[in-house]
Amino acid sequence: MADTKISAMTPATTPLTGAELVPLVQGGVNVKATVANFTEYSTNTFFNHGGFSSSVDQTGSITTGTAMTFNSTDITDGVTLVSGTRLTVPVNGTYNVQFSAQFENLENAQHDAIVWFRINGVDVTNSATKVTIPARKSAGIFGYGVAAWNIFLDMTAGQYVEIMWLPEIASLTLQALPAGTTPTYPAIPSVIATVNQVG
Repeated sequence: MADTKISAMTPATTPLTGAELVPLVQGGVNVKATVANFTEYSTNTFFNHGGFSSSVDQTGSITTGTAMTFNSTDITDGVTLVSGTRLTVPVNGTYNVQFSAQFENLENAQHDAIVWFRINGVDVTNSATKVTIPARKSAGIFGYGVAAWNIFLDMTAGQYVEIMWLPEIASLTLQALPAGTTPTYPAIPSVIATVNQVG
């Protein structure tokens, strides 16, 4: 069997179970592994991800950037939340960072906010966008707007990304809103973010 060419071998029964043995060289030594081992390696190396959200209102400084905060880890496999703002990656790779942020404007005029990304405390070049939030309709009906987009970032193991924001005025905030009752709909987080390894 050891001298049989691969092309002459009997085809494996599919689907594979994961217990099948595969020969390989590790550190110059011939060893064996299972198909499941390869799947685990591939998942841990290339498919790390995480999803996070915030159920609390947030205010930002009007003079310096403030990091958006999260108080819920909705799903995680490799990517973790550290210190409430730091979305931290486990391995080197390219990551797709996506977010949506619910802004609330209490004023009679529209106002702007700037949003950008920061890696390990350093602003990402050309990552900022200005969003304009409409004025309130009346004293009890405020103006709302959502900032939502994605960016691809090359990161190394242990680095973290933060989503920064800078409101034009202090009364422009990030708002978490309760679930609706009539009609019914889910609660609205102030911020949602996902981080997916794509390379």
